[in-house]
Amino acid sequence: MEMLRRKAMLDVAGFPPYLLSRALNMFGATMAPVALAFAVLHTSDSASSLGLVLAAQTAPQVILLLVGGAAGDRTSRKALMIATNLVMACTQASTAALLVTGHADLFLLIPLQALWGTARAFFTPANTGVVPDLVPADRIQDATALVTLSRSIAFICGPAVAGALIVVWNPGYIVLGDALFFVISAALLTRLPLKRSTAPAKESLRQALATGWREFTGRSWVWSMVSSFGFYQGVVRPAIFVVGPFLAAGKEGMGATAWGLVIAAQGVGALLGSLVLFWWRPARPLLVSNLLVGLDSLFLIGLALPLGFESVAVLAMLGAVGVTMGDALWLSTLQREIPTETLSRVSSYEWVGSLALNPLGMAATGVLVTVVDPTAILVFAALSNLVVRGLVTLAPGVRGIGNGTRKEKPQDDTGSTQLAAVD
Repeated sequence: MEMLRRKAMLDVAGFPPYLLSRALNMFGATMAPVALAFAVLHTSDSASSLGLVLAAQTAPQVILLLVGGAAGDRTSRKALMIATNLVMACTQASTAALLVTGHADLFLLIPLQALWGTARAFFTPANTGVVPDLVPADRIQDATALVTLSRSIAFICGPAVAGALIVVWNPGYIVLGDALFFVISAALLTRLPLKRSTAPAKESLRQALATGWREFTGRSWVWSMVSSFGFYQGVVRPAIFVVGPFLAAGKEGMGATAWGLVIAAQGVGALLGSLVLFWWRPARPLLVSNLLVGLDSLFLIGLALPLGFESVAVLAMLGAVGVTMGDALWLSTLQREIPTETLSRVSSYEWVGSLALNPLGMAATGVLVTVVDPTAILVFAALSNLVVRGLVTLAPGVRGIGNGTRKEKPQDDTGSTQLAAVD
């Protein structure tokens, strides 16, 4: 019983309400997009309109994440997360009101979703930095595994619940539920212990960003891993989520229902990967993280070959196991090794580097799939993913970072500790 209590982090003050807050956030985050997509398509009957609404969410995040990272290191992360949860609750409640009353005009929805994306840009880096504020360094992997587990469950259940409710409810009520989750999440976050920023109070925004950039670029294991994530987001994910449905919908494809089962298998894989991390603590977490992401190449090859959807679903599940574990190992290492006073800024650079190529990759793949053999795109993505994994393993920091607990000093490429140069 005591072991179960420790694994569930129930003995860590502030972590249980934080975990419940994140679980509600993620459940709502998997429900709301389904409802919003069907609502916009029903209202406008235009895929381009849906694209504009989704772009309104993502564009402010890419633009403002660096500012959000600076804010996360310079202010109370607890207060920032509470405030942004309340802003996102207001935007979703307003969106829900427009949908329910039948006044969901794009000129109203787009600004509301842009405001949601702005709040998200400030929430995300602060959220990355709050776990080391709550959890001892040697238990960060367990904490990350719990958060990843709740995300995996939400990924499986959220869309299914939203799809069932849309049949009997106006989609606006589902978005309203997301708003309610944000309010409850904000209330739960008030129970976190208050930890004030240790960053220099008089540091200007430019100086804060420059410090974060030095912390980011001064570690080969950080920028090399982030570069590989940028490639994954710009090449691998578009190959899966653009080419995959394109082939499934073709005359000889598996069909929409089978493709849905393949995506569901990814959710199961994510759940399994989360569970494994409760018991497996690799001695070289970054090396293992990098290699695990390579498992998605098997999924890509499976899509390219004339396999039955059952085999493709198994490969999708295996790929999701690898990506989920790789992501969790990366995040727990980042939270353990980066000084807490700069963690939000480093996280913001990581998010920008990881996500910036995704919109371009999605758009480019959507064009390429109409002029290039889709299987060639899949094979290229699979092989280049393996090449990138191999290149990242050459970075000494990636091979050298262990599962230690020291985080006061940054590590150089040889694995030894040294003070970061500051101006």
